Amino acid sequence: MRTDRQLVDEATARRTPVLAVAVAVGSLVFGAWGLAWVMGAGGYPFGKVPPDGERLSLLAFLPEQWGAGLIAVLGLLGVPAAVGHARTEWSPSAYRPLLWLTGVQVVVFGLLAPSVMVVMVTGYLLVLVGLPVAVGFLAVGAWRQPATRVVLLAIVVVVAGLELSTGLFDWGAIKNLAAAIAEGPEKVGTRPLFVFAAFLLGAGWALLGVRGLRSAQGRCSRCGRPGGRWTRPEVARRWGFWATVVAVLCPLPYAVLRMTWLLPNPVGFTAAELDAQPGIKLFGLGLGLIAIGASIATLGLIRPWGETWPRWIPYVAGRPIPVKAVVIPGAVAATLLLVGSPSLVQLVWSADASILTNLGHLLIFPFPVWGASVGLATAAYYYRRRGQCAACQEPQLT
Repeated sequence: MRTDRQLVDEATARRTPVLAVAVAVGSLVFGAWGLAWVMGAGGYPFGKVPPDGERLSLLAFLPEQWGAGLIAVLGLLGVPAAVGHARTEWSPSAYRPLLWLTGVQVVVFGLLAPSVMVVMVTGYLLVLVGLPVAVGFLAVGAWRQPATRVVLLAIVVVVAGLELSTGLFDWGAIKNLAAAIAEGPEKVGTRPLFVFAAFLLGAGWALLGVRGLRSAQGRCSRCGRPGGRWTRPEVARRWGFWATVVAVLCPLPYAVLRMTWLLPNPVGFTAAELDAQPGIKLFGLGLGLIAIGASIATLGLIRPWGETWPRWIPYVAGRPIPVKAVVIPGAVAATLLLVGSPSLVQLVWSADASILTNLGHLLIFPFPVWGASVGLATAAYYYRRRGQCAACQEPQLT
């Protein structure tokens, strides 16, 4: 009869080939596209962005033929390399060349090819889909609780007041927003699809690399234990507190900027410009609300309601929050922010502007600091709350 450890090892072994096959397929697709771009096919997505020729992707600093050739070579080499990760009997010395190639794949597909566009598209999807769903879900939960029903009614009154005073939610604003969204795909083409695909491929290589590195170091391939002193819960609690404070503060300047659009003297635009484009105004305020929501959600990493669902959350109120429900979104958010940081910095840092102006731009869009702090805060939360790994009997994600 097989033991629990053997069952876990078998389950981990099954997951690794699935990921390896997915990465191999993605590498093959990019290798084929790279060859097509080298041979003159149009639509190379990682070059300069027209009409101003902005270099959003770091890969755009290479000539297009070089960039396409690099993608073709790494894509085709990635097929056997990804399949090689499915093997579990590699010795550390034999694994080392494969890990080096994996690191190159992560850098090119996960850092150089993507751009701030991954964050922009994610933000648009959150406004169009995530925000309405979240508002509806929370409204149902608030209405189910007498204590929060009054708060919900107060919010409805505030929204009605904004509509009466500014016309923010009238049909004209919604129609204008729909028209702007419809024009988006025509302007950017298929570039976002390739950028996101490269980001996902880089993330897949990173997961394979982490598992391979653990295996080469003789650590548990599932949880990575043993860890260092800084991963102990009492130590993680201390440095995680300050990382969380920074992560909570980072999105607030952007949120405040967007909220000024409700004032007679908005920042970034004149009142006349915003009134002429009510859809842009509505969309910007949606992004501001998401920034505020991100700040509040991050605060839960160090508060009790970050471990137990609050009572105004329907269906799950009072239940413990699974660690994965926090760690996975936190890790994704940190990765998106860090991947988008290089192109964001070069986009907002202007050689013609003063240092104070450029620093002000980075204060509003602090992606490098925000991404790093979210990653550290999420890691600290994980180290404080992880359970026991069934494979090695060490603390691990539950």
